[in-house]
Amino acid sequence: MGGVAEALFFQENANGLFIRAVGHVTAAISTDLRELVLDRLAKDPPPPLLGVDLSACEYMDSTFMGLMVGFHKRYRALTGRALTVLRPTQECVKLLSGLGIIKLMTVIQESRPESPETWTSLKARNSPDAEVLLHAHRNLSELSPENARKFSTLETVLEQQVEKPKPS
Repeated sequence: MGGVAEALFFQENANGLFIRAVGHVTAAISTDLRELVLDRLAKDPPPPLLGVDLSACEYMDSTFMGLMVGFHKRYRALTGRALTVLRPTQECVKLLSGLGIIKLMTVIQESRPESPETWTSLKARNSPDAEVLLHAHRNLSELSPENARKFSTLETVLEQQVEKPKPS
């Protein structure tokens, strides 16, 4: 794959709420996705499936992976079910395994009829703020002591930024 720097798409249908990550997915495009998913999960009834299609994803940063963990935690609390990762690339499996994330989620390698054919592009309207980044990395740190060590300095810096009063 080549040419697409990063893109996120979503769709909800009778089978569930789906996210599709394309290219190199980073914090720069993830903030609006967080709002969209958390707003949807706050409404009843919860979607029957929460799926993330990683078949066209070449790379994901820790913020995006932390958001996936947050979505998983919220979805599990609501439904008792795990977030479903659809057709992850080898690179995505490696990244998710490296942080201990993949063991939390249901992974489906084959094509599934639940995966929608038409996607709505999610445009990045808001820059990632320190609070979004902090929550994403705390989600990762909760998974293992190794992750907590890996992200401790970043979390400290982000905590300081969150505590600063915002300019008026």
